[in-house]
Amino acid sequence: MDRRKFIGLAAATAGTGVALAGCTADDEAEERTDTGDDEPAAEESASEVPEEGPEPEGGDGRPYTHYDLDVHDERSVGRPVWIDKDGRVYGRSGPRVVVSDDWWETTETLYSFEEEGTTEEYVQMVVVPDSGRIIASTGGRGETGGTVHLLDEDLEGSETLYQFDYGRMSNEFGHAVHEDVVVISCYGMSDYEANRHANEVILSTDGGESFDLILEPELVTTDAANHHIHDVEYDPHAERIWVAVGDHGNSQLYWSDDLGDSWSEIDDRGAITMVTQVAAFEDCVVLGTDGVPEGIMRWERDGPDDEPEGADDFVRVHVQIDTDPDDDVMELYARRRWHVREDDGRELCLMPFGYSTMHDTAEDSVLLASVDGDEWYELHRTQTREILLTNVMGPLSMDGDRRTLVSDSNQGAHQIDATVPEFWT
Repeated sequence: MDRRKFIGLAAATAGTGVALAGCTADDEAEERTDTGDDEPAAEESASEVPEEGPEPEGGDGRPYTHYDLDVHDERSVGRPVWIDKDGRVYGRSGPRVVVSDDWWETTETLYSFEEEGTTEEYVQMVVVPDSGRIIASTGGRGETGGTVHLLDEDLEGSETLYQFDYGRMSNEFGHAVHEDVVVISCYGMSDYEANRHANEVILSTDGGESFDLILEPELVTTDAANHHIHDVEYDPHAERIWVAVGDHGNSQLYWSDDLGDSWSEIDDRGAITMVTQVAAFEDCVVLGTDGVPEGIMRWERDGPDDEPEGADDFVRVHVQIDTDPDDDVMELYARRRWHVREDDGRELCLMPFGYSTMHDTAEDSVLLASVDGDEWYELHRTQTREILLTNVMGPLSMDGDRRTLVSDSNQGAHQIDATVPEFWT
């Protein structure tokens, strides 16, 4: 199907949100109707041409930079990692799951695992799907694999749902939630001598009540830094699971259309570059890179049942983030995204890119956003090594206050409390 026809069909069923996706500042004047401005649009002559404003920076393979987060507060306290559908923020503190009902201004302990002071019992991640079940993962930084727990409804105990053979659940990538579907992977540095790799993907189709192993890709080469899972995504447009694997010669992009019973591969192992984020939009799938050039790769699909034919289908790089042009090493890579999918078909994806701690001089963290996976906006840039943005929580909707919490939940306990600008209108 022609791309223009596919977008047109989507717009006809989803309302004006799709048609307006990715508008620039110049497009706004043409799309605007009576919005309460001093001069209503109905009184304008059809022959009048709106006065053009300054050309926004960006476009032509670069993110637009003429919108910024409306930052309300910046603080350094605790480590938030998840926000549920009701706006409750969950975080981790040693062996404790903590919670906040005021966007992380204050917190209280929700649950504590028994072996306090033992790193194997430290909370790594918390996930709360629409079912309201609280899934917490602990451990996995040593020889013993991390454990996925389901907290009891009365918060008096927990049930072990799954234990990884090796590795842990990460707070910066490797989980996707859509309604009752929860996909989780583990992460860790490979132990080649012991043949141990963080390469398991598990799935729940009952809102986190139970999990099953659905993918454990085989090692291809030890001539690579690691063999582990980078990210997972559930694609509701195609009812498809995507899995990104690294590193280098072990890199692969898998997908399954039958909830993990069978898998397809994008190409030979190592043919696709390393990626750490997969985000599925209605008419495209994008990959956040884990290497040079830093930015967004994109595959444009003709419909939900379309499949990529090879690694070259993902245009590299579709949108490139500005970094030091004289540096030929990875300065930053994609961290945990936040994807809003409205009932009327509108979408909003926020994706942070944080500097690589392996690169001594890298210091930037960048927050990108898009409503169509095509045009991207740089909403925030933190030019300091003191802050490493690793995940974003919220907004809960594209309407209302669009509040978000962009967090360094990995190393520095820094949060940016902000409002996402309505850049898509």
